[in-house]
Amino acid sequence: MATMKRASIRLAFSADKALRFAYVTVVAVLAVFSLLTYQELQNQRGAPVILPHYAFYILDNPEKASVVQALGTWYVASGPAFAQTQQTSNIECRKARLQCVESTAVVSVNENRLLDSISTVFEVERWTDEEIVTKPEKGQCTTRIISLDLVKRLASSVIAAIADAETCKEQARTLKLGSGAKDQAI
Repeated sequence: MATMKRASIRLAFSADKALRFAYVTVVAVLAVFSLLTYQELQNQRGAPVILPHYAFYILDNPEKASVVQALGTWYVASGPAFAQTQQTSNIECRKARLQCVESTAVVSVNENRLLDSISTVFEVERWTDEEIVTKPEKGQCTTRIISLDLVKRLASSVIAAIADAETCKEQARTLKLGSGAKDQAI
């Protein structure tokens, strides 16, 4: 009888020990999830918007590509990065007009947290079944060309510094349009 009591006491002690271990494990897992949730909330407070995913559409007649649209966030593929901003762009090209219109919404993530909208009209230099290439759009310190690859459904942009602009310190960059969830957005 005494042996049975000892065995049942050991069993109860082992069960109690296992139950305590399970409690500690659950609390540790909840603490990890709490920390991850807190970090995600901090990231969202620092970046007040969620940027959309990349999309590329050939509208109206896919064989003739009379309207092409690309949506996403510009990323620096080569060259120096820009100041920290979050942006999303919508490029719509119409073959009938031989124009591409880029509309960009920009959120500056500094102390001001300013939202701005920029629209630029690019004249098309070349429109083939494989690609659309715009004429250079001249800014104060740079020129910019947008290229849309209709076969791979990719959008890119080349920014070149203007050589005769002495007061400008801009450098050449190549941009790619991609999904907004990436961390290296310009």
